[in-house]
Amino acid sequence: MAIFNDNEDTTGLIKLAKVTLWTILIVGSVLILKFFGNLIKPLVVALIIWYLIRILRNLFYGIRIGRFRLPRWFRTLLSLVIILGILYSIISIIVLNIEQIANQVEQYEARQDSILETTARYLGLEHLSAELKDLPSSKELRPYLNGLLNSLTSALGSIFIIVIYLIFILIEEFIFTRKLDIIYKNNEQFEDIKYIINTMNNSIKRYISVKTLASLLTAVLSYIALLLLGVDFPLLWAFIIFVFNFIPYVGSFIATFLPSIFAVLQFNSLTQFIWVFLSVQFCQTLVANGIEPKIMGRSLNLSPLVVLITLAIWGTIWGVLGMIISVPVTSILVIVLAQFKGTRNIAIMLSETGNVENMVVPERETKDTTPAHLQFWKYLKK
Repeated sequence: MAIFNDNEDTTGLIKLAKVTLWTILIVGSVLILKFFGNLIKPLVVALIIWYLIRILRNLFYGIRIGRFRLPRWFRTLLSLVIILGILYSIISIIVLNIEQIANQVEQYEARQDSILETTARYLGLEHLSAELKDLPSSKELRPYLNGLLNSLTSALGSIFIIVIYLIFILIEEFIFTRKLDIIYKNNEQFEDIKYIINTMNNSIKRYISVKTLASLLTAVLSYIALLLLGVDFPLLWAFIIFVFNFIPYVGSFIATFLPSIFAVLQFNSLTQFIWVFLSVQFCQTLVANGIEPKIMGRSLNLSPLVVLITLAIWGTIWGVLGMIISVPVTSILVIVLAQFKGTRNIAIMLSETGNVENMVVPERETKDTTPAHLQFWKYLKK
């Protein structure tokens, strides 16, 4: 009986130790991400750009000069220059647009008061007119615009750090497989590690490539719609739509709502809000429900509830960037958890379908090292 109690105590202590270890690991990771975010964020952006470089590099593989294909280093350099050039140009244009909005903010304030009074009368809420006038005015909005300008300017400055990270990531890319080969001299171990890495890589690469294409298509269609409706700064709103489209569920609504509110201030009419909202929402719905699912399918296999929870957690830690990376990071976590029997149930709970078998390293048949004459004797005994 004493032995039985000792075993129960030992089992309880092991479970307590596991819970404590997981708690320390989770809390420690959150604190590191929160307090060292300024150092880690450029690395995360560099990794995203690296994936885009790989996608472009593969597209350039089909280009030939005579009988020769473009060398890999040249395709990598060309992809890097194109992506960084596009990012720098877009951020520069966005900064210019925000400066123009800041200069015209007094005009928008006058229209804001008029629209609020009209809306209050229409809804029979005239008694709230005084409270509505206490909403943020141009004097209060200007600091927010200046803060946004400072953030974008610092983003331009961060490009240098991102490029440094990118250079080292690209260098490491060429020797990473060789390092794994040295660490895992056992071929089976190496194949298992390579399978896990390829599973994560294929999942994330597919998500980033499809999501980027879908976001770009949504942004282009929205830009055309806003241009036809006469909304000012359509490129700014198209860029915002492109970025927020990476955020699941809530991102598309925010991206649709922002230009719609601006249209009210620009035209001094609630009708324009409806037109802009419906037009941009139509573009979002067309791509999100008509095109994107056919290309992406169920490649990530994540529960919608889990996506929402991780979205809230990462948004609290890193803001917009955290919400953008929440889905691929959670996908990597599920793939890693699926590899171990002790954590596979967690991976099943986090998945959408409950099936994680395609993520797990397939079991190999163990080779029978018994000498041939003994194998023959075993066969006869059967």
